[in-house]
Amino acid sequence: MPSTDTIPCVEFRAAPADLPIVEAILEAAELLWSSYTNLETAQVLVWVFTDSAAEAAAVADRLNTALAARRQDFTGALPRPAAAMLRQEDWEHSWQRLFKAFRVSSRLVLKPSWETWPAEPRDIILELDPGMCFGTGYHGTTRACLEFMDDLAEQHGRVSLLDAGCGSGILSLAAARLGFEPVAAFDHDPQAVAMTQANLERAGVSRVEVRCADLADYAPARPCRVVVANIQATALLEHRQRLCQWLDTSAGPATLVLAGILTAQYPGILAGFTSLGCREVDRRTIDEWTSGRFEFPAGQKRP
Repeated sequence: MPSTDTIPCVEFRAAPADLPIVEAILEAAELLWSSYTNLETAQVLVWVFTDSAAEAAAVADRLNTALAARRQDFTGALPRPAAAMLRQEDWEHSWQRLFKAFRVSSRLVLKPSWETWPAEPRDIILELDPGMCFGTGYHGTTRACLEFMDDLAEQHGRVSLLDAGCGSGILSLAAARLGFEPVAAFDHDPQAVAMTQANLERAGVSRVEVRCADLADYAPARPCRVVVANIQATALLEHRQRLCQWLDTSAGPATLVLAGILTAQYPGILAGFTSLGCREVDRRTIDEWTSGRFEFPAGQKRP
């Protein structure tokens, strides 16, 4: 068993421009990972977390094979994953040095617990420390979702929201603080669900229903006026009918926020959801990712 002071993992570096390719490979393999960009060296450091050193060695072999198969897509040197033991202290200190408070939208500010922020009267502070689940607010897909959610809260007020693929719980926390109600969330990863529950509890938010479920099996307790799905583009397309069925159009058009989509994949997402009766209202491109806000009209026949 590894020491409680160390974390078995796979570690490697990549060029920032190649991070979308790396992320797509890691997400397709359903691995637990995190990364940060060193602005001084212009390199991305990626960690993939495992339960044991033996598993780390096996995952490193799998990743080397998967990355080599995409060699032609990389602009920089091909990453070389290797098994490693990350010291817990190094992990914590790295994040405290690199994770800084910043404004995400007109009202939302994301900050770690060790920083202060000179709040303005309308600011909504989301205090969230980085963890080993996707969703720190820096990623282009998360930022786009938060921007859309801030706009929607201003327009619609206290309406229901579902966070599909909750990761760290940052979108669920933002939804509760923005006034959406009721708020529900789910993720297929038990560690993500535990992280979401811990972050909500730490923030004093108790009115979010969080469940562990696959996208193919999840059934919401009730339809929602807003569904936010920050998951892989392939899963969005495969389950687009289910996502539309979760929308509540009883009081008017419902909103679907779709993220987790590389810009090159977005035309396929647009065509797939438009064919079901959704109408694109807005889109945001941040870094290599494009996210869309769609409306499903009241009275429209469900797919």
